[in-house]
Amino acid sequence: MLGLKKLDWYIIRQFLGTYIYSILILSVIIIIFDVSEKIDDFTDERAADATLWNIIFDYYVNFVPFFVNQFNALFVFISVIFFTSKLASRTEIIAILTSGVSYVRLLRPYFIGAVFLTAINLLMTLFVIPESSKVRIEFENRFIKNAPRFTERNIHLKLDENSYAYFQSFNINRNTGYQFSLDSFDGQELKFKLLATFAKWDSVEQHWTIQDYMIREINGDEEFIRTGKEMDTALTITPTDFKLWENNTETMNQMELTAFIEREKLKGSDLVNAYLVEKYKRYAFPVASLILTMMGFAVASRKVRGGIGMHLGYGILLCATYIMFSQIFFVYASKGGLAPIIAVWIPNIIYAGITVYLLRKAQR
Repeated sequence: MLGLKKLDWYIIRQFLGTYIYSILILSVIIIIFDVSEKIDDFTDERAADATLWNIIFDYYVNFVPFFVNQFNALFVFISVIFFTSKLASRTEIIAILTSGVSYVRLLRPYFIGAVFLTAINLLMTLFVIPESSKVRIEFENRFIKNAPRFTERNIHLKLDENSYAYFQSFNINRNTGYQFSLDSFDGQELKFKLLATFAKWDSVEQHWTIQDYMIREINGDEEFIRTGKEMDTALTITPTDFKLWENNTETMNQMELTAFIEREKLKGSDLVNAYLVEKYKRYAFPVASLILTMMGFAVASRKVRGGIGMHLGYGILLCATYIMFSQIFFVYASKGGLAPIIAVWIPNIIYAGITVYLLRKAQR
């Protein structure tokens, strides 16, 4: 299969076995810390309806994979450092190299293992985790976090290329917007303007009802004005557009997220860059597993004083700087100072270069 030798299978088993073992150990630690942090929430009156079944299968069964997937590159990196350092300390790597296996050939099973884990991570990130996050976030919003909220005022929304809506404020509990206006343009020329005191969402009929309204229609030099007490109208927005769940994009698979971003662009949302960062991260982070695998091998394949401890310390330092640089670039991209796709991939490019340097150094 793939022309793999006994040596390849030996290293792949060591790689995947250490990876699975580290995830199991760290998952237990994650659950212990999370339970200690949320024990007050689980015993609060708000969570009175939450059963042990809900806590285990609705929350933790979905929370642990989410957490592990978020830091998959780190788990892969630590696994490679750990088992490769053991091989080096037992002089197995020296024995392999002196038997005629080249340093580059020795990288092959590492690369295969990394590609396998990267493919699983990519599948989980794009499709599986968003579905499981729906259950987890629903649990959090119901039993742990506050109810949906919308506290912004002076809300501007772009409905299409020529139409803009405005709410002075919006009450998410009543599904009602106050001091509503709707403007429609032909190029730079205003053609239609609607002003209303209220705009209320009818959840049964699925449309908006405006009250105390005035409509201005402009046709060249002519202007027509009409007023009324109440009228139904169709808008391409719904109250769900005002529900700002924290991390709401986590529940969208890649196709849903792409469609959501296009709608937000049309509305002129200020958060488009942040959503684009989330979209591109889903590709960049799995690839980071591949880069960090090669880096981990370069760091741990040489026998040094201090053994595994020295390798782990050096490796964790490199991984910590990768995470730090990633977060810095993400913030710049979210604030609009840097193109999201560039910000997301820059850390991978930088650390790919560092990996190449470390591999060349290790060969010598």
